[in-house]
Amino acid sequence: MRGTTVLPGAPCAAPRNGDPPVHRLELRLPDQVPFAAGGFDAMGPMSRAAYPHRHTFYEIVHVVEGAGVHVLDLERYEVRPPQLGVILPGQVHHWEGVRGLEGSLALFTPEFLVGGPDDEELLRRLGERPWVDLDAAGHERTARLMGDLAEEYRHGADGFAGVLRSLLHVLLVRTVRLPGGGGGGSTCSRDRSTPAN
Repeated sequence: MRGTTVLPGAPCAAPRNGDPPVHRLELRLPDQVPFAAGGFDAMGPMSRAAYPHRHTFYEIVHVVEGAGVHVLDLERYEVRPPQLGVILPGQVHHWEGVRGLEGSLALFTPEFLVGGPDDEELLRRLGERPWVDLDAAGHERTARLMGDLAEEYRHGADGFAGVLRSLLHVLLVRTVRLPGGGGGGSTCSRDRSTPAN
């Protein structure tokens, strides 16, 4: 998928009039692996963007604290941690009225996936139920995997890209197994009180 990544400091093209901005995954030098993971603060202010935008990459967000609303393709999801969200490339999303938002994120391009089309199918299924409430066990497993992804990414030791791919695959499979995670059932916090703009 061409154009999904940029080098650090590269400007993003201005969107066409009326279109939301498109964010590309900024590659870390020198490894240039199309993946990033860490907490909201480590990922920077764009991780809490309050304006509609879209990505050329996948984003998995594990919310552990905070309140507000996450808007994804005009659907509003109340932030009631612990929760897990999946944003697919091209989807328009933003945070609205969030307070105390904490958690972790994993950002990656389709070509980074170890399982190729199988992992893309898992992500497609997750995208059908993009905002999942986690029970205590699901939250603990997700927090552990997201923490492992962030630590492996941060250290960047020999072979880290393979470890990241493997951990990401495990996260996808286990997330699909969650109630409401794309494998059946429904547990999401939709806020239908007011439509998104």
